[in-house]
Amino acid sequence: MKETSVRAASRLTVLLVLPLAGCATYRARPIHPAASARALATRSLTDPRLLRFLAVEEHRAGPPRWNLDTLTLVATYERPDMPLATAQLGEARAVEITAAELPNPTLSFRPTYNTTTTVPSPWKVGPIVTFLIRPFRVRPALIARAQAQAQAARESIAATAWQLRGRVRAALLALWSAQRAAGLSRRALAVASRYEGAVALRYRAGMVSAATLTMATLGQEQAQLAAAAGERTLRLSCTGLATALGLPIAALQEVRLDLAGISHPRRPGKLGPLIQAALVTRPEVLAALARYRASEANLRLAIARQYPSIDIGPGYHYDQGDNKFILAVSLSLPILNQNQGSIAQARAARRIAAAQFRATQAEVLGEIERAQTDWIASEAELASARQVRASAASALSRRRIEFAAGQIGQLRLLGAEEASVEAEQGALAASVHERVALGDLEAALYHPFLIAAGTR
Repeated sequence: MKETSVRAASRLTVLLVLPLAGCATYRARPIHPAASARALATRSLTDPRLLRFLAVEEHRAGPPRWNLDTLTLVATYERPDMPLATAQLGEARAVEITAAELPNPTLSFRPTYNTTTTVPSPWKVGPIVTFLIRPFRVRPALIARAQAQAQAARESIAATAWQLRGRVRAALLALWSAQRAAGLSRRALAVASRYEGAVALRYRAGMVSAATLTMATLGQEQAQLAAAAGERTLRLSCTGLATALGLPIAALQEVRLDLAGISHPRRPGKLGPLIQAALVTRPEVLAALARYRASEANLRLAIARQYPSIDIGPGYHYDQGDNKFILAVSLSLPILNQNQGSIAQARAARRIAAAQFRATQAEVLGEIERAQTDWIASEAELASARQVRASAASALSRRRIEFAAGQIGQLRLLGAEEASVEAEQGALAASVHERVALGDLEAALYHPFLIAAGTR
C-alpha cells in the first residue's frame, strides 16, 4: 500500500513538473548609455551590415546609388522609428497568441484535519482540478480583436516607412536648394565686388560721388553677408540630412549623393486614380479601418460575455478513511446585470472608431487637395520665374555684345549680370516651391514622384 502511494505521488509530481519544462526563462538585456553613444557616433554608410541590407532590399549587386530611395532604406535601418514600430507589431502578435490560448486548468488542495476524530483518519485531503468553459463566442471574438490590432500595427510600420521617406525627401530638397543658393550667392558676391571695384576706380578719378561709392560698398557687403548666410544654410542642410538618416554628419562625407530625382523629378500623370487609391490604401486609412474592426470584435466580445462562464471541477477527496469523488460546477448568475455596461461602452467605442475612420479619410482628402492646389500654383509660379530668367539672360547677352562693341561701359554690363543672378535666384526659389509642393503631393497620394525622370 505504501509503495502504491509512493508511485502515485511520483506520477503526480511528474505531471506537475512536466508542463514547466517548456516555460520561458528571463534573460537580462541591460542598456549601456555610453556604449550606445559610441555606436551612434561611429555609424557609417560603409557599414557592411548596412550594405548587405541595401543589397537585399534593392536586389542590386553593385555599390548603392545614394538617391532618395536608397537613403530612405538607410533611415529605416538606422533610425529608431522603424524598430519601435516593429516592436509594437511584435507586441500585437503576442496578444494574438494570448487570445488563441485555452485557459489553463486550476489545481487546488484544501487539506483538513479533524481534531475530534482520529479513527479511521482525521485527515480530509485531495486534489480538485477546475476547468473554465467560456461562452461560445468569446474566444473567436478575442482572436478577431487581436488580429485587427495586429493589422493596425502592420499598417503603422508602412506609415512609419513613408514618414521616414518624407523626412529624407525634405532633407535632400533642403540640401539641393542650399547647394544652388550658395552657388548663386557666390556669383552675386563676385559681381558685387567687381561693381564696387569699378565704382571705386571712378570715384578716385572724380567721375562719381562718395554717395555712389557708399552704395556700391554697401551692396558688396550685403552680398558678402548673403554668401555667408548661404554657406551656413548649406552646412545646416547637411546636418539636417544626417539627422533624417540617423547618422553622424561625418558619414555623409564618405559618399557622393545622387540628387537627380530632385533635379529632374518625374512629372505626375493623371491624378484621379491615384487619389481614389490613396483614400482606400494609405496606411493611415488601413490602420483606422483595422482599429474599427478591433472595436467591432470588442463589441462581439462584450455581448458574448453577458452569458456566464462555467467552472467545472472534478476532484477526489480522501475523507477520514472514505474515498469520495467530486464534480463541482459553478457559474455566475446574471441577475443584477447582464454585462450591459461593458456592452454600452463597446458600442460607444465602435461609434468613435467609425468616426475616426471617416475623419482619417477626410484628412487624407484634405491633404491631397491642398497639395494638388499648391502644386498647380507652384507650376504657374515656376513658369513665370523661368520667363523672367530667360528675359534677364537675353538682356545680359545683348549687354555683352554691346560692351564688346564699346557701346556701353562696365557698370551697365555688371548691372545686367546682377539682374541675371537675381532672376536665377528667383527661379531657384520657384523651383524649390514647386518641388516642395510635389513632395507634399507625393506624401498625400502615397505615390513617389521625386525620382529621376525615366527610371522605374
